Amino acid sequence: MIHKDIKEQFMDMLEQHIGIILKISGAYAYTQEDRKDLMQDIILELWKSLKRYNGSCKMSTWIYRISLNISMNYKRKQNNTFVIASLNDFKEKEIASWIDKQNDLSELEILYSCINELSEINKAIILLYLDGNSHEEISDITGITKTNVGTRISRIKSELRKMAHAKE
Repeated sequence: MIHKDIKEQFMDMLEQHIGIILKISGAYAYTQEDRKDLMQDIILELWKSLKRYNGSCKMSTWIYRISLNISMNYKRKQNNTFVIASLNDFKEKEIASWIDKQNDLSELEILYSCINELSEINKAIILLYLDGNSHEEISDITGITKTNVGTRISRIKSELRKMAHAKE
């Protein structure tokens, strides 16, 4: 039986850092059902890994690492599973309205659409950057040198600008 204090500590930690899990799962899973599945996978892995957390980094850094690793693995599995739907299953009006909606994307939707087109590591870096993490924290989370993080962020920003302009 698990000690009650550990359960309470875990629940407190989740409550305090749930925003990280929500952001990461939202960036890597596109449907509500997939986001729920991914969040459950992340929370399960956090629970299983809790005994290995030694305090050598901030709790948020540790949560980011696990969340990103689980999300990248989840994304790889999803990319290997293709769901093909026939356009005949949809009414032409529905398709037309979806196309119209795509033309009216807000700036935030364009940004996230562009971020989703980045490689997994660049997506992780820019999400961490947008969440206000320092270059040092991003380096700790991703395992990339601090200098390389700065270089990559500059290149990612440039790439996102180009992609966003192409979608306007």
